[in-house]
Amino acid sequence: MPGEEIKMVKRPVCLRDGVTLFRGEISRHLLLRPMVSNAYLLENEDHAILFDPSCGKRIARRIDTYIRSRQQAGARWSRAHIVAGHSHMDHAGNLSLAGVFRADESHVVVHERGFTNDQVRNMPRSVIERELGESRDYYNIYLSLAFPYRLFMLPLAAVDVISRRLALKAFAAMAALPWPRPASESIQPEPLRENALQTPMIGGERLKAWPLGDVFILPTPGHSPCSVSLVWPERGILLVSDADWLGNPVFVSSSLSDSISSLQALRSLTESAGIDLLCPAHGEPKKGTREILAHFDFRIRRLEVIRDEILSAFEASGGDRDIRRLTRQLIATSPFFKAMRLLDYPNLVSMVHNIVTVCLREEGILR
Repeated sequence: MPGEEIKMVKRPVCLRDGVTLFRGEISRHLLLRPMVSNAYLLENEDHAILFDPSCGKRIARRIDTYIRSRQQAGARWSRAHIVAGHSHMDHAGNLSLAGVFRADESHVVVHERGFTNDQVRNMPRSVIERELGESRDYYNIYLSLAFPYRLFMLPLAAVDVISRRLALKAFAAMAALPWPRPASESIQPEPLRENALQTPMIGGERLKAWPLGDVFILPTPGHSPCSVSLVWPERGILLVSDADWLGNPVFVSSSLSDSISSLQALRSLTESAGIDLLCPAHGEPKKGTREILAHFDFRIRRLEVIRDEILSAFEASGGDRDIRRLTRQLIATSPFFKAMRLLDYPNLVSMVHNIVTVCLREEGILR
């Protein structure tokens, strides 16, 4: 029952000492309900870190209430950080929660590639318009959707012939309706600059990271260019945002090769540092080093299969660069891609088309 589902997600979950999960929600239909990421609160003595602050007032109230209850119980933090796993609106909509900590020193940090003109790129309409615009560079997004959504998109396809910009704006305005606008930040977000990366020793490996005491932010691009993860080696905890998202690479701005590289790096870190708690942005946390390694192995192999099948279909087509035709061929001949298309339905992210585009672009077949 829907009511039971809402009750289930309201209660914060203590995963282990100093780590609290605020469950998000996976949208069944992006035109009706937004995707809401999990949020995680880490308490390390006098330092609090909120990773992936999520979006929307409902989860923001739960986080706010929990932090205030911790303060009433005597918790005091001299430092507080909000770290956005990346700038997408389901992850970076509640950056304003930084003020709730009442810490002597508070920071909101987002990878530098998540900014435009010194502003975090988390406004729903502009995010959707940008992602759709990049897809439109390679294929007609309005004609790529499955029935019956294609029927609703035909007017936009007609508008697109006259004005591509107008069609994108209309589609973005419609798709952004369910998404909550982010609240104004009480603390100015700061960019995590790649030229400030350090190379600390983490779990026996020297890795690029931004240190926050004995917690480290790691660049893990793939899902988006601004994706980061967080590791707390002393507690065996790894928070990966959307680095392990099943739909990767979701957008044309995503990267298949970076997704593989980031997962391989996270797998290696898990093994060397003895990580035994994996905290994703969507879905349930995973416990046990062996299970986490198997999870990464599956995700890596899946991306490798995706690449192999796309390149095989491209060769079999005689080098057809038409994304829609190649995608139809893959769905018709590959059980794997047919399943992917069914997974994508009915959400209005043309996942398979974007994956094909990203793969061919990274192989130098498309510009």
